[in-house]
Amino acid sequence: MLASLALAAASPAKAAPLAGLHYLVGSWNCTYRAGAVRLAYDATYAYDRDGHTLRQIASWAGGGDEELLAYDAQRDRWTAVVLDDQGTATIMRASASETNHIAYRSVYPDAGIAVTFDRISATEYTLHGTVRMGGKTITSVDTCLRAAH
Repeated sequence: MLASLALAAASPAKAAPLAGLHYLVGSWNCTYRAGAVRLAYDATYAYDRDGHTLRQIASWAGGGDEELLAYDAQRDRWTAVVLDDQGTATIMRASASETNHIAYRSVYPDAGIAVTFDRISATEYTLHGTVRMGGKTITSVDTCLRAAH
């Protein structure tokens, strides 16, 4: 029984949607905006785990975070794990294999975060975020442009 489950998990169901995000590999210059707050940051993407995971490392003045993004073909969903400098972790999920519009919702530590990734072009993407914290809702927009080589 275990062998058949392992074989079923190993057999590809369809083309890996993660390949549809290959254009992200490299460096990006981003700007986060939420109300009067504006923060510039750099993001770098690279494949990891033999191409099964996309790793993003973001850095800004005084901080940064790391995100691992994977696609689960068995469940037809995306999983993103974000680790920040304060030692906290957030896990988000999104249904379906779409790569140009991915709507995430946090599942850990709670469901208070929603982030939508939209590919604008091969050189631009946006993140629209909503965070519910302490009875307040914060909305934000990140705009990211491919860094010049």
